[in-house]
Amino acid sequence: MKIPKELEGVLCIDPEIMRGEICFVDTRIPVYILLDNLRAGVPLASFFDAYPDLTREQVQAVMDWEDK
Repeated sequence: MKIPKELEGVLCIDPEIMRGEICFVDTRIPVYILLDNLRAGVPLASFFDAYPDLTREQVQAVMDWEDK
C-alpha cells in the first residue's frame, strides 16, 4: 500500500502504529475513519468533535484528493 505523493505530508504508514493502517500524520487515526464517516453522511462538525486531533487542513487535503 502506498500513500499518494500529494498526501505524503498528511498521511503515513508505520507498521508499529495501528498495524500499518494508513493514518493521519502524528495520530493513530486511520484515514478510513474519515472516509467511512463521509460516506455515511456524518457532518464534518461532528467528525471533528469525535476526532479533535485532526486539523481541517488534513481532512480537506484527503477530501480534495478523493474528489479527483
